Amino acid sequence: MTGIRSTVSVAPGILFVEGPLSNWTVFTGNGSVELVDCGYPADLPLVEESIRRAGADPADLRRILITHGHSDHLGASARFAERGVVVATSADELPNVRREVTEQVTIRDLLPSILKRGTVRWAIAAVRAGGLRDVGVASAVALEGDEVHLSTGHTLQLVAAPGHTTGSVCFIEPESRSLLSGDAIVGGHPLLRENGELQQLPGFFQHDADEAARSAQRLVLCDVDRVLPGHGPIVELARA
Repeated sequence: MTGIRSTVSVAPGILFVEGPLSNWTVFTGNGSVELVDCGYPADLPLVEESIRRAGADPADLRRILITHGHSDHLGASARFAERGVVVATSADELPNVRREVTEQVTIRDLLPSILKRGTVRWAIAAVRAGGLRDVGVASAVALEGDEVHLSTGHTLQLVAAPGHTTGSVCFIEPESRSLLSGDAIVGGHPLLRENGELQQLPGFFQHDADEAARSAQRLVLCDVDRVLPGHGPIVELARA
């Protein structure tokens, strides 16, 4: 699949997008657009399409918030940055986003799992989508404080979730009670058996598997109604 899988209007001005291989969220309002994550590099036209589906103009994109610096979330951020769009992430993740360091799964990391069902197909699709490109954004800036006030009128609360990468961060949108979890916890993935359930990605994706597990345990205790993951569908939570 090379197109948008689905879009879900989570709340006014919040559109969750399932891309071909990874997800992003579009925030609109006040004549402005902001994103959380950006898909793969090849998803640039799909990101612009999703902004139009949200009823906005891609030219109104002001900022992209990055949960972590993997190529399937940084995507075409550098291309957008050339147009004047601000790219921001947590202070601890900034070196990875700028590619001063690289915490990214490699072909070598995949080799022990290469014979597992779906691995080769997924790897080929990821490479074709730009997974091996240089996606660093040298101009990226650090988010400050525990809240981000979007130009769209929304407010996001930062939740540190280290492990998948050193400075992985999630966001809670309190009005819709949604957790934007990046890859700290996901709803599915081509290399996972289950779909629609909260889970972690396979261990070789994790920079620090033990720390990633601790972050995942904390995240499932967040007081939210749904999770908007970096992979897989939205997961609605039943809270007693």
